[in-house]
Parts: sequence; C-alpha cells; structure tokens
Amino acid sequence: MRIGVDIGGTFTDLVVEDDTGAKRTWKASSTPPDFGAGVLAALELAAADLGMSRPELLAATGHFVHGTTVTTNVVLTRTGERVGLITTRGFGDTYPIARQYRGQEQDPSKVTHPVPLATPDDIAEVTERVDYAGRVVVSLNEDDVVGAVRHLLGQGVRSFAVCFLWSFRNAEHERRAKEIILELAPEAYVSISSESCPVLGEYERTSTAAINAYAGPALKRYAERLDQDLRGAGLGHPILLMKSDGGAASIASAVTAAAQTVYSGPAAGVVAAHQLGERLGEQNLITFDMGGTSTDVALIHRGRVQTTSQQLLDRQPLAIPMIDVTSVGAGGGSLGGVGVDGTLRTGPRSAGAIPGPACYGAGGTEPTVTDANVVLGLIDPDYFLGGRVRLDRASAEWAVTELGERAGLPPLATAHGMFRVVNSVMADAIRLRTVFAGLDPREFALVSFGGAGGLHCAAVAADLGIRKVIVPTMASVFSAVGLVSSDLVYSYAKSTTVPVAAGGVLTEQALKDVNDIFAELEARARADLAQHDVPEENRIIEYGLEMSYLGQILNFQIEAPARSLEHADIADLVKEFDRRYREVYGPGAASPENGYMLKNYAVTGIGRISRVDSTPAPGEGGGEFARKGTRQAVADLDTAEPTEVAIYDGLASPPGALADGPALIEYPDTTVLVPAGFTAAINDFGNVILQQARRK
Repeated sequence: MRIGVDIGGTFTDLVVEDDTGAKRTWKASSTPPDFGAGVLAALELAAADLGMSRPELLAATGHFVHGTTVTTNVVLTRTGERVGLITTRGFGDTYPIARQYRGQEQDPSKVTHPVPLATPDDIAEVTERVDYAGRVVVSLNEDDVVGAVRHLLGQGVRSFAVCFLWSFRNAEHERRAKEIILELAPEAYVSISSESCPVLGEYERTSTAAINAYAGPALKRYAERLDQDLRGAGLGHPILLMKSDGGAASIASAVTAAAQTVYSGPAAGVVAAHQLGERLGEQNLITFDMGGTSTDVALIHRGRVQTTSQQLLDRQPLAIPMIDVTSVGAGGGSLGGVGVDGTLRTGPRSAGAIPGPACYGAGGTEPTVTDANVVLGLIDPDYFLGGRVRLDRASAEWAVTELGERAGLPPLATAHGMFRVVNSVMADAIRLRTVFAGLDPREFALVSFGGAGGLHCAAVAADLGIRKVIVPTMASVFSAVGLVSSDLVYSYAKSTTVPVAAGGVLTEQALKDVNDIFAELEARARADLAQHDVPEENRIIEYGLEMSYLGQILNFQIEAPARSLEHADIADLVKEFDRRYREVYGPGAASPENGYMLKNYAVTGIGRISRVDSTPAPGEGGGEFARKGTRQAVADLDTAEPTEVAIYDGLASPPGALADGPALIEYPDTTVLVPAGFTAAINDFGNVILQQARRK
C-alpha cells in the first residue's frame, strides 16, 4: 500500500493506493502553523473509511511520500532561522546588493531590492581567494573563519551559509569552513554553495545557500517530528519528501538542500499530468493547478516536462534544477477588492485556511472567489466536500454585496466580475509561459486540477483559444496522486564554461573536462540511489547540457546521451540547440557561425518505482450523464444572467457519457463547469474531457 499526502494552503490531501493500483482520496483542513496535525487528521479519516485503525493503516504502508509547504511558508512569512553568511573578503555586499533587475517597474525611484535572508550585521568576510580556473590565489585564513563563527554564534546565529568566489570550480575552502563551523557548533545547520548549487553566479549561489540555511532547520524539525510520529504509530519505513525536480528523496537529502522542496506539491501535480498525458497520447500539455491560495502553471512540450535551473521564491533566486512552475496569487481563497481606480481586483491576498472564505462560517468577512462561485450558483452549499461541510450562502452573499457597494455594482455582477478577473490573471500566467516563450497555447491541451480548477478551466481555455480541457479523475487531490506514483529523483548540476567552435568542434582536453564533470555528478546521483532498495535495472541516469551562442546569455538545456560523450555527440547537441533557438526566437536569430559556450551540466539519477497497471478496459461508449436535477446558475462566460442549468453526478456517470453545456458536473470534492458552447465527455479512464465548439 502507498500513501501520498500533499499540504495546501486550505486543505491537506491524502491518497491511498492499494496493491491492485486502486486509489481512494480524502481531504482534511490544513492546520497552520502545525501542518503535521492536518496530516494526522487526514490519516484518521482514511483509516476510518477503510475500516482500520490508524496504526493498522500505517503498518500496511510500504511507501509514504509527502509534499510539504514548510520551506515555502517559512520564506514567504519570514519565520526562518537567523542566518550567518560567511563569504570572501571584499564581497560581503554581493548578497544585499542583489541584481539590478526591476521587473515591470518603469520608475527607477520605485525599484526595491529583495529583502535578504541574512542581515548586513550577520554577514562576515574571511580572507581566501580562488580564481576562475579553480586555482588557489590566497589560502583560506582559518583564524578568520574561527573568529567569524564565534562572533556570529555570540549574535545568536545557529544556521550558516557559506559562499566563496568560484567555489564551484574548487570547493576546498568552503568544505574546510564547514568543518570549522561544525567543530565550534556541532548542532549548527550549515549550507555551503559548492554542495547546494555549484553553478556560475555568486549572487544566485549565495541566495540558494541562504534559503537552505534559513528554512532548512524548520524543515528538519518538521520532517523528523512527523517521521517519528508516524513511525511510532506503525509506519515501517521512513517517509520520503517530494522535491521540486519531480521526484522523492530521503529526509536527510531533502533537508540538506531545503531549497529543492519549495515547489514540492506543484511538482507532484506535474508528474501526475505527465503520466496522464502518456496514457492519453497527449504530447503537449499545460498544467493548471488551481488551489485555495494560488494557481500553478507548468508545461509538458513534446512529451517532456519543462525544467529550469533558475527560479524565484518571493524574489529570492534559486539556482537548482527543478520543474519550471509559474505561480500566481489566484485561487479559491483569493480575496476580492476595489482598486484605486474603482475597478474590481481579485488576489493576490488570500483568506487561507484560517479564517477562510466567508461562506465557511469560520470568521471570514471578506469575499473570496469561492464566495463568488457560491453566489453565482456554481457551488452547491449543501454538497461541499460531498456534504461533509455545509457552506453559509447568506454569509457569501453578504460579503459579495458589501464589495459590490464599494464598486458600484449589484451582487451578481460583482460575483461575475470577480470570476472573470481571476480567470484573466490565470490566463495571463499561461501566456507568460507559452506566448512569451514562442509557443502557441492553442497547440496544447489544458490539464486542470486542484479543488477550484474545474469551475475556471473552461473560461481560461476559452480566453486562450485552447479547445481541449482534461479534468482528471481525482482532480482535487491530483498532486497527491502524483506523490504515490512518483519516482526517486536526485538532481545535480555544476558550471564550467567550455567554448565550442562552429559545427560543434572542441579540443580533446575540453571533451575530457566535460566528461569528467558528468562522471562526478553521476557518481553523486548513484550514491544517493544506493540508499534505497531499488533494483539496478530500475536505476536510470539522465544528462543535460546547458549552452548558449558564444558571447550570448540566452541558454537552453539540451538532453545529452548518458554516457561518455564523443565529438559526434557534441556536434549533434549544437544542432539541437540551433533548432531550439530558431523555434523560440525565429530563423533569422540563430548564429551558429559564431560558435557556442557550454555552461552548465546536469545529471539526474532516477529510481523507478514499480507501478501497478490499473488501466481500465475500453468502454462500449455512449451513455448519459447521471442527472441530479437543475438549479439557477451563471454558466455563460459572457453574461451575468442566471439560467436553469443541468446538474450531473460525476461519480455515477459512466465512461462514454456525453453532455452539452451549460451544465455542472459535481463530484464530492470538486465541480466542473461546462459553459455554453462546450461539450463534456467522460473517457475510459474516468476523466472529464471538455471540448470547445469551433466558432464560425
């Protein structure tokens, strides 16, 4: 038996998969700041429904994977450890100065730097210097390190980040500094940049190490306490933590590189969507994960999940391999408001789990997207979470009406305005990932999941011209579904610049250097996989090589053969780079005659987890949706006028069922809106397929 638990801003989702591959799901309220209590509550619900005690359920579980928001929450709420940063003498200001990036702000006087996680008083400089080639120019002054550590310990620091110049070329000084810190403070948390992200860019390396040091201790306390509680209650194996690269890892590995868990839950949803796409034969997918506080968007293009080695968390750079997820503050709990110009606004502020939307009756008074959907008739207050929770329609109407009075709009128009605004925010996030990257969203299908996604996915698709939407079975807990089917993954990267002439020509020594880097990273990945009981035939190694044209900064990562590379391989890789560059920037933009620069090298070690094939036999087709009745709802995307809308029971409807919009398909934990102009069908796998009719 396998268990996956994903913690969101509003709900904690749990999926249990038995030995036949059958899955069942549960939801419990998230319990900030003690999120572990929500995990235990979800386990209690599952055990009761399965006719077992919680210890019996845990004893029968052989694989427990957890998607956690601890690292993200600690950074966003600024509740992490006090961090002492030790860096090369003369470069103490590199971290607080940051980059000269100002985003969309046009007025330089309004540009602000991201607030560093280590204050200037907690940054210490020590004498040492390594040059760009990894040669030691000035030896590490160990007395400087001892003095810096003692000073920071006296200031109350118990978590350290170390980042020296060019340490990714020679980590000797950073490793010795770590040894000194642990000699003086054995219980301290220490993150050195040459271990967490040995890549070019001292600011990004420093930021990543600082995030590790800031959030790592909290993640360690949480994960070890939860593991101890579950092991004490009957779990026979250590829990695994989901990472942002789309794979699970041991607690020790995840805690050492806490920054790798920032998109833990969203990454699991992308993993599940990728597996779904393989089943359905869909090569191009946009994942649309709309939860309570945010919406996460990612791409699967030509059958491959799009990844990145550069990401931001609250403007703090992360330089680690991860699934490329874009998040916006738009979810079911997003709060409505009125801007200075008198127009409606939705998000990014959220009601969260506490107090939650006004309709929860838990003290919330501001209108949320969920409240708007109740007012629009899209959510049945008596069937929320399958009837386990009754929503207060009167409170939702009161909150929306109060907002409408400030905006000068009637209640129904206010609710519909909130609905349209939040849809526009989410559609723009998808444009950012597709149109701005040279991709046409109309060539993709939209995979919608998360508890709130079913009500908004059709509208977002219509805005973007996407004609096909897939709402998977168990959509509201889809990230937890991804957890139970996720593989073990360990990702490593390193930077070294290697020039390559036109046509992919490089020297024998340069080729040897490239292969040595890949061999070093592969050895680390294989050592991590060796900790787990994974057969050798299920261990897979993948290589990636990030490059640009010589003198340019526009990089692409190209998949490379996972073996010792030859000259012909390099020639093939630069050809693929040329193709990718032309695809994104246009045929006239490529300049292969200038040569190339190899920059970053990535190795991913994958431990394949055996899966049970629970694919259903093809259905006979045809059939009808199970009709529950009708109700007044606003189910037209262009007007706020309510109409009588058909209500269908999704669980009771057979594969092959067809229906035209407007309609609402209700499940115990989510509702799917089929607007006018759309059709809905249930495929053999139980997924709802929405198709937009072609407009004449």
